[in-house]
Amino acid sequence: MTSSIQSSSTGIRTSHPWTAADSAAGFVLRYLIPMREQLIPWVRSQPLADECIRRLVAHLVAKGFGDQGKGRIRDFLMRGIRSAAKSAIADIPEAKRPKIDFSTWALDSPSWIDNWRHGLLTRSWRCLERLEHKDLTRPLYAILRMATEYPNDDAAMLAVRINTQSDINVDKDKIRELLGPARTAFAEILSLEIEETLEQADPASVMQEIETLGLTSMFLTAKA
Repeated sequence: MTSSIQSSSTGIRTSHPWTAADSAAGFVLRYLIPMREQLIPWVRSQPLADECIRRLVAHLVAKGFGDQGKGRIRDFLMRGIRSAAKSAIADIPEAKRPKIDFSTWALDSPSWIDNWRHGLLTRSWRCLERLEHKDLTRPLYAILRMATEYPNDDAAMLAVRINTQSDINVDKDKIRELLGPARTAFAEILSLEIEETLEQADPASVMQEIETLGLTSMFLTAKA
């Protein structure tokens, strides 16, 4: 399924596994949003959450991924923020030290899966928007975003919404022409994002991760 999506010519970059990143710290900063969204409620402090991330990034600057650079990066990052949090909390005076149950910080925690999925989707939307800015005659981002927010609208109504809420001018025929390609492009971008989070991005592994993250519908819609 993913290979057929990626065969389209959209000018989207090719993927590279996270384990081959030139800069471990730089690559990890891609996922600042899901890490912060996970840490803040768990440590119950935004400054402490930011300190945990600072320690993780500092470690990666000095050591890179090391022998832990295997498997899925979301698992690596969960272990990393857990280790950084333990270190940061240990440095807090005992009288002020928050009591954290680290046993709940599991690799498959539902909240971590939710935050990770949100982070990948956010990155994918931004990538589609950047592509649109390169060719405003194909407003794939504007069309798909509006169609996603208003799934019951027909093409004519979507055109009205886009024309009144942005500087882009489209008609219903343009919507019908580009909605399919927009879905395909977004699915391709999302697939590449997922591939880069895996050490081995073979089709079976990518499909398993898509299913684990609850993103199958994104690809079924694109394929339809």
